[in-house]
Amino acid sequence: MRFLILIFALSTFTGWSQRNLKDSSVATVVFAPHYKFNLTGGDLNKLWGFNHQVGLDVGVKLKNNLYLGLDGGFIFGNQLKDSSMFNNVYTSNGTITGFAGNPAIVLFMMRGMSTHFDLGFVWNKFGTNPNSGLWLKFGGGYMMHKIRIESQLDDVPQLEGEYRKGYDRLTMGFSTKQFIGYLHQTDSRFLNFYAGLEFVQGFNKNVRTYNFDLGGPDDELKFDMLYSVKVGWLIPIYKRTTQEFYFD
Repeated sequence: MRFLILIFALSTFTGWSQRNLKDSSVATVVFAPHYKFNLTGGDLNKLWGFNHQVGLDVGVKLKNNLYLGLDGGFIFGNQLKDSSMFNNVYTSNGTITGFAGNPAIVLFMMRGMSTHFDLGFVWNKFGTNPNSGLWLKFGGGYMMHKIRIESQLDDVPQLEGEYRKGYDRLTMGFSTKQFIGYLHQTDSRFLNFYAGLEFVQGFNKNVRTYNFDLGGPDDELKFDMLYSVKVGWLIPIYKRTTQEFYFD
């Protein structure tokens, strides 16, 4: 929250406005909802296939084209590749029995989040104006993911309440990221966007104290990777220009 307050405070004093974006480099606020399509790598690829992320970038591109910012997003998917942690729940017929004694429909979905502080630079020699160009960013922060277990139509006693924690593989830890793409800013309010490739490395651990299939904790350090195509739309934030009145 303090970081967001700082960004908007800077907007008051640096005076970014709709003018001069095509003529000279000016300080601009970046407030951009984003979408990411993620492929997995490392240990994460053993558990999950592709997934998605929606989130928000908030930051400031300074007059010298340095960038300071914060981004975060919600990760979701349903491509579970390894379901061996549920082996003791499945019957010999490959089904899961619900409370009523009938086969239950159970969904296993990926849920997670990530957030990073960013330091970057906009190289405007490759841009259409001094405020656009090749955008390089590096960041450090936090990553988390788990299996969301959702039974449909009927409860599954083995997978309800606190029992879910013994199966959900809640994993979290420090992460780093790199981004290379193109930032496009214009005087038009609807033609401000960015697109590029992002790479995230998570140094994570399973934080559950007991996993049913392992008979205890999982203390192994995980190296989780995401390879992403990322796009964002910048919502322009402009300072109102001062109106001057003259009287004869």
